Amino acid sequence: MVREAKELRGVDADSYAEMYKPGTGDLIDGRYELTESLGKGGMAHVWRAREVFPGHEAPENHEVAAGREVAVKFLRHDSEALYALDPDERAAELAVRNARFRREATLLGTLDHPGITELYGSGSHRGVPYIAMRLVTGVSLRTFLDEHTPLPVMSAIAIAVQMAGALACAHTLPVVHRDLKPPNIMIDDEGAVVLIDFGIAKPLRADATRYTAHGSTLGTRGYLAPEQLLEREPTARTDVYCFGCVFYELLTGRPPFPLGADSGLTERHLYEDPLPPSVYAAGIPEAIDDLVIRMLAKQPGQRPPVDEVLAVLAPLGPQPDDPEPRPRTHPDPTTPLRRPADRAPRTHRAPAAPPVTSPVAGEEEWLDARAVELLCTRAESEIAAGKPGDAVGRLRELAERVRAEWGARRPLVRRVWRGAADGLRLAWDFGSAARLYQGIDNTLLHGDGPAERAERAVVRLRLAECRLAFGELDAAVAAVDAAGRTAAGLPGELAVQVESVRREVDVQLSARLADADDQGGPGA
Repeated sequence: MVREAKELRGVDADSYAEMYKPGTGDLIDGRYELTESLGKGGMAHVWRAREVFPGHEAPENHEVAAGREVAVKFLRHDSEALYALDPDERAAELAVRNARFRREATLLGTLDHPGITELYGSGSHRGVPYIAMRLVTGVSLRTFLDEHTPLPVMSAIAIAVQMAGALACAHTLPVVHRDLKPPNIMIDDEGAVVLIDFGIAKPLRADATRYTAHGSTLGTRGYLAPEQLLEREPTARTDVYCFGCVFYELLTGRPPFPLGADSGLTERHLYEDPLPPSVYAAGIPEAIDDLVIRMLAKQPGQRPPVDEVLAVLAPLGPQPDDPEPRPRTHPDPTTPLRRPADRAPRTHRAPAAPPVTSPVAGEEEWLDARAVELLCTRAESEIAAGKPGDAVGRLRELAERVRAEWGARRPLVRRVWRGAADGLRLAWDFGSAARLYQGIDNTLLHGDGPAERAERAVVRLRLAECRLAFGELDAAVAAVDAAGRTAAGLPGELAVQVESVRREVDVQLSARLADADDQGGPGA
């Protein structure tokens, strides 16, 4: 990013003005023909485009038809905010914007959920970066609310259920959106909810590059979490607060703290407890009242994770074959939940790994233990090399199957789960890895001998390492302390194994604690 800023420094305002600006009929990379401007903001300009023919770089396993309409998003180099900066500041800001834009393309290429716009392609056209993605035809949640407030409770919950599902997918990586608000949520013509604009989204990894200068707050007034207002590091629970603000507005027709003419908005988000939604709207279940208030807790650790939000909401929302809510809206966000069979199946980007089955004739329906052992050996070699690959992916596919066929006490079942969890952790899929580690701890580890205590300590340390990515520092502190006590009571070799992992996790924990201290403490 520093090199980019140096290269951009010295480019005057006239040069920026002469840079490529998209126009109707332009052909982008010989593949996307621009047909209509859909709007622009300070950072980007989005166009409707027609794909004139399938490119050789089309996403694997994605059916690309000539004539498909797509959305093409261009990074803006010509905004008034940029012209207001001096040359050095302008170069630095452009370098940050370019880096964020590339990161958005990378994230969209990783996230695979019908509630998140999928990436079709990205690149640079005449020096201007672009992202091509699924075109969502419908209305923004902002427009929808302006037209239909107050919403039926079932419609509000239906939107929230779909938001939670998409957000849970992002948090599994983990990635935080950081700018959840009604204009960044679409409802398509069939009623499906789609999160858009991952432009300031951020991977929650220790090695993730920061593209935010100190003193700048990313996000939108009225929907920012307290830790964002205080310029502290976001976690997955940051999105939960923003989600809570949106859900509150869905239920009541107003955000928890209305914008007004500032009216102490920042102080209210930092210090004032919101009133339950049922104060402003009738018919809201008590469980929803309680959930929303917890989502809007000032301390991130007191907010429920998005998986819990989804678990609470799903049974309370529309169910298959339920009647339409009254009054009717168009689009109807309850339709995907009431009539799930009507929605066309979505092709996944990556084909599922084939299962490992017995080569013995007549036993194809049963797993072959020897084949699974060989697969575990391959996966463990990938993990030792720090390059989890196909074998790890196949173990992940097999995890539930081996437990179902062989039960929870067979050591090979635990070996499959450990291999899958360790590989996913190395691949930064911390959410999936955490679920596997938790499953090992809960159901696959038996006995209390030295070997079992050592393995349990290591599994809990790795679980804590995954949770660090979500900002759950207290759980990691407790796991590191407990592992130290366990190691002290183990025989030599086992103690060394536990202590090695404990030190590794402790280093990461210390770095995160120091970072939290620099920003004013983890309890933002």
